[in-house]
Amino acid sequence: MRIFSKLPAALVLLLFCAVAFAQNPPPPSAAPTYNPMRAVHDVNVGKFYMKRGDVDGAIARFKDAMLYKPNYAEPCLQLGQAYEKKDDPNRAIDYYQCYLKILPDTPESKKVRERIAKLQQKLRKDKSAAR
Repeated sequence: MRIFSKLPAALVLLLFCAVAFAQNPPPPSAAPTYNPMRAVHDVNVGKFYMKRGDVDGAIARFKDAMLYKPNYAEPCLQLGQAYEKKDDPNRAIDYYQCYLKILPDTPESKKVRERIAKLQQKLRKDKSAAR
């Protein structure tokens, strides 16, 4: 107890809080907080993964980017391309449409609409071939 009498009261309180925090850490938050820099980083890493051929890794990073920055169009576009590469046209269309909701009038939007039309045509063709 002598050691505590020589320390300032604020330092004793700080030590007490540190010990209490170490024993009972706060629960992890349910959702990530808004972090646009993290979202941009996740998109860049996802693009790197796509170039390396790791489509599943890229998809995970693009989805993370959407968590850190809602209404960020770039990961929606990238997810559409990734699911198209995985031959999952339904999900590709969903993410392309997500992109169009965020940025409906850009030069890229016309290309995205064309991709959606081609994917829908492919789905119809596959459906009729299955009959």
